[in-house]
Amino acid sequence: MSVGGDEIRALADRLAVGELCDRYLLVLDEGRFDESWAAGVFTDDVELAFPPGTHHGLAGLDAFTATFMGPWARTHHHTGNYLIDLDGDQAAFTCPVIATHVHPGSPPPPAPANLFRLGGWFSGTAVRTPSGWRLNRLALRVTWTVGSGAPAIVATMTAAQRAG
Repeated sequence: MSVGGDEIRALADRLAVGELCDRYLLVLDEGRFDESWAAGVFTDDVELAFPPGTHHGLAGLDAFTATFMGPWARTHHHTGNYLIDLDGDQAAFTCPVIATHVHPGSPPPPAPANLFRLGGWFSGTAVRTPSGWRLNRLALRVTWTVGSGAPAIVATMTAAQRAG
């Protein structure tokens, strides 16, 4: 069986979209979210829908990210098994996520830390731009949690559940 240019492009596009998602989570874990990072990952009109809140556009995205990442001393996000549906210069994707969050004041490894964990699904869309693939919609649906969450985030999630 021979592989043609269309198949190779589709494989390259799938790899690029998956790597874009991985790059997003790596920066979260490293705490390096700023305007430059946001412009390299998201479109100008990005829409985010996470349990702690929603955000639209690049402006203020770094501050929005800090609201849900700031309460943690360290984090570690795991994703994989990306399901990516390509349609020309657009891609819809979904992937499972398991995230571990270390509460402030927890000792460094190898001592045990006070943890909050969640599992769920990331879903969204990406578009091909002149600068490469960028996320233009990203949502997180949490399906389970273990441990105590950050109080402000828990309050926001609880209020959203009551309203919705």
